[in-house]
Amino acid sequence: MAIVLNSRWPVPLAPIAPVYVPLVGRTVHAGFPSPADDFIEEMIDLNQVLIENPTATFLWRVVGDCMIDVQIFPGDVVVVDRSKAPKHRSIVLALIDGDPTLKRLNRRGGAMYLHNENA
Repeated sequence: MAIVLNSRWPVPLAPIAPVYVPLVGRTVHAGFPSPADDFIEEMIDLNQVLIENPTATFLWRVVGDCMIDVQIFPGDVVVVDRSKAPKHRSIVLALIDGDPTLKRLNRRGGAMYLHNENA
């Protein structure tokens, strides 16, 4: 099954089959790797690692560079869980006049502000 990620609309995760990726060893060394860690220890389903609530989770492809200072680049895919309540300093996907945008949420007093992470 091919999944096409559109830059405008989210892709729901509920019907997507498990995606198993091998976990190789338990740790990774910043220097020379240990030869003993060069084996597959188990297979991990990425849906279980990345997704807490599949029916409320979507993938969005990033367009634009307004979040590059937090290492979110054009072409990246972000995982968005709409069941989570946004907190101060969270990165959120907000709809402004029906258009999706990825921004940092700041709260001051009772007001909320969205801003870019691109100096």
